[in-house]
Amino acid sequence: MTVAKTLALTAAFVAFTTPAFAQKAAPSSDNAELRAQVRTMERVFSSAIQNGVDTIARKMNAVSPGIRLFAGQPHAHGFQVENFGWFFDVEVPEVQEAIVDLLADLQRQPPPSAQTRVGNRTTVVAPPAADTAILEDPQGEYRKAIRNALIDAMLDFGQIPLKANEELTVGARGADSPMPGMESSSTIALILRISGSDLTAFRQGKITRAEAKARVKIHEYER
Repeated sequence: MTVAKTLALTAAFVAFTTPAFAQKAAPSSDNAELRAQVRTMERVFSSAIQNGVDTIARKMNAVSPGIRLFAGQPHAHGFQVENFGWFFDVEVPEVQEAIVDLLADLQRQPPPSAQTRVGNRTTVVAPPAADTAILEDPQGEYRKAIRNALIDAMLDFGQIPLKANEELTVGARGADSPMPGMESSSTIALILRISGSDLTAFRQGKITRAEAKARVKIHEYER
């Protein structure tokens, strides 16, 4: 990961959190069960990102088979912050802008029509309708998929110890490209936060899933 990306996410996190973050970050507990819970959450968030990537990749493949849209691999690292809660730093594969530009060019071209011949008659068959949203704004659709996947993971798997006044926070940022020269000029930067009291209320059935999602604080920007 690059220092610039890490600093950018940290700065955003500090800007959107309470003064409690000014406290010293607490070291991870030596408790083996807690360490296992944290490792599990890291895998959960990595899998959630991968599910979002796969969802968009399937839509893209339906439009233009064989195009590799993403660069990088999802990773997550969680740590406890004294008097604040838990923070998970999540690396998200980047959308390669060169591929986005290529897709934009393909969108401007009329789709080819297939022809079938039955006896002496030739019939022109129109191609299936493409997902116009994924063509028109692949970055936006990708961010939406990532955001939804992470929120679902927070609600369904956020089982680490959390006091009512603490928060579970996920910070997502673009991962480094494994291919030199393929980095994106813009980076996903997303902060998601939910309080321990809201998570408890959701698990106890006191609020609905829709209400719990509405209580997730979302801060998103592009740099």
